[in-house]
Amino acid sequence: MAHAHDAGSWHTVWAAAMVRSPVPASDVRPTAMTAPRLQRQTLRQMVLLSAGGSRTRIRISNTFGTHPLHIDAASVGRSAAADVTGRLDPASLHALRFSGHVDLVIPAGAVRYSDPLDFPVRSGESLGISIYVGGTAVPSTWHVDALRTNLISAPGDYTGKAAMPVATTTGATLWLSGVEVQAKAPLPVLVALGDSITNGFRSTLGASQGYPEQLARRLRARGEACHVAVVNAGIDGNEISDRDGGYGPGEGMATRFDRDVLGQQGVRFVLLLGGVNDIGETTMALRSQGKTLDGQAVATNVIAAEQQIIGRAHAAGLRIFGATILPFEGTRGAYSSAGERARKQVNDWILHRADFDGVVDFDAALRDPSHPARMRPDLDSGDHIHPNDKGYASMAAAVPAIWLGCPP
Repeated sequence: MAHAHDAGSWHTVWAAAMVRSPVPASDVRPTAMTAPRLQRQTLRQMVLLSAGGSRTRIRISNTFGTHPLHIDAASVGRSAAADVTGRLDPASLHALRFSGHVDLVIPAGAVRYSDPLDFPVRSGESLGISIYVGGTAVPSTWHVDALRTNLISAPGDYTGKAAMPVATTTGATLWLSGVEVQAKAPLPVLVALGDSITNGFRSTLGASQGYPEQLARRLRARGEACHVAVVNAGIDGNEISDRDGGYGPGEGMATRFDRDVLGQQGVRFVLLLGGVNDIGETTMALRSQGKTLDGQAVATNVIAAEQQIIGRAHAAGLRIFGATILPFEGTRGAYSSAGERARKQVNDWILHRADFDGVVDFDAALRDPSHPARMRPDLDSGDHIHPNDKGYASMAAAVPAIWLGCPP
């Protein structure tokens, strides 16, 4: 079952939610976004683990591919201390095998795991995962905004090297969708499902400062009594519903729930934060057409999508926690009085009528008491919709650890 978590099971300790490339242009996105091409190059991607274990395996996805993905070699190693150049500890480098082979072919639409590796990892540790593509590949499956710099080498296979010559960099994650561990003790997994606010957009220290990562750090500080993995399944611009006319990248949260939540090994908990893009992106698109938002219709769509997600989480035996939509007055093009009414309507439903197992009131935690439609200035990254590092810390602090089985 999805929520099994005995010591012999696998548990996801890092993940990236994948979308299709290219992301097409739309009324809120003037140009398409396309994943970078690789040609006889090594891609080294850095990941921050939210929990540790005694054995490790890597998940690679060709979910949106239309052709088989050919990988000629892959490896994993620990990031060298205080090194941000992608240099790895040479003593920690391990070649990955796939059904005993160094190379791998992933059919279109499929996902594959590396063979289990006796490679103990620790909570809060950074790994470098390297993939060599001997031919030419344009990824169809990627995470657009990794919030960290990943490296693409000069031509050659550098999967066995601690350092490699870097030809270019990318802010995206390509194909790499998960890191899983086997732990000696039970390791429940919390999946944070959301949009760019969950992804950690505009945090100054990148992928280590989003609210899921800061929550993981907060839990880690409490020691073994609070042994929980936190997985970030946020996508910038993502909407919660998949109604006709959606504008955000990727499938809506209700559609991708099975893959991005139930597909995480050891999942026990879900924290859902969504709806701001359903409101704001629709407002932007309608303005470009000279139209105004029907706030009631948008709120109804968001609530229906949240109800669907709640039902599916409970059917899978998971506990699901809801979160109120943050204030965003002042956000250029996205804010309107009709959108604010929709936000309040959704938040009222979340707080008082939704069948969540608990609600985190992020709205109350971050709003300006003197101007409740706006974020507190000291928690605002400057675009009036995304928190800064301090704001993300406030979100992490607002999640009751006792919900996750931690002692009070």
